[in-house]
Amino acid sequence: MARIPPEPRLPGEALLEVFVYPDSLPPNRPLEQDNKFSDARRLEILGKMMVELVYMDIQRGRQPMANAQQLTTLVNSRIRGFMERTVGAYRWKDRVRCARLSPYNKEAETKGMQESHRLFWTFSGAVHVEYGYDELKKWMSALDVV
Repeated sequence: MARIPPEPRLPGEALLEVFVYPDSLPPNRPLEQDNKFSDARRLEILGKMMVELVYMDIQRGRQPMANAQQLTTLVNSRIRGFMERTVGAYRWKDRVRCARLSPYNKEAETKGMQESHRLFWTFSGAVHVEYGYDELKKWMSALDVV
């Protein structure tokens, strides 16, 4: 396996949003106006969109002659495995915590692919909020060898 690049440094409030299981938080939790990372679900949705865009951009750069269908197929066939390998390499599932008693079963939840995707999307959303598109792309490009 290739050497994994260091994960981008994020402030504590971002890490809390990424690594506290969202279903363990109160459902009507208000946004914190002075915390740009407030609400893990919001970071997850932003991250999902940004990850798909960045990964497509990376693959387009590596396969400049691919047509739209080829590029879409390439991305769709690789992106999920890419996220799962990255989460495994960083051991992010070991860092997930619950904020309170909840139906979260760490063993069951952390084994699933969807939990890997949620973690990757949420972390990526936080990276985008903190550093922007270019830094997210730089990090994901370095990860693509994982």
